[in-house]
Amino acid sequence: MWLRYNVWIPLYPLGILCEAYLVYQCIGLVSESGRLTVTLPNRLNVAFDFSTFLRMHLTAALIGGMTLMKHMGSQRTKALKKLAKLKQMEDIYHKEKDLINIRKKKESKKAK
Repeated sequence: MWLRYNVWIPLYPLGILCEAYLVYQCIGLVSESGRLTVTLPNRLNVAFDFSTFLRMHLTAALIGGMTLMKHMGSQRTKALKKLAKLKQMEDIYHKEKDLINIRKKKESKKAK
């Protein structure tokens, strides 16, 4: 469980940065070539500039990535608090069990 809530810390920023780098590199290529860009006039009377779309995607990916990482951080904190509480309860259980075993040994010695 610990691994599940900690592996994302280096992986998410790395993934976001890699995606941002690739999109940034593609913006220049798409602007130069005009690939996947629809200009007016056309049958649907709609214009679409793919490089502008990539700029918007880059901005959304960075903002969304930050929001996602903030949410994952709060989920991690919540889960690790539960894990610590369960560990503490488990330790208390084992201590009580040990005390019961010690009492039983003392009682069995007294009975003999």
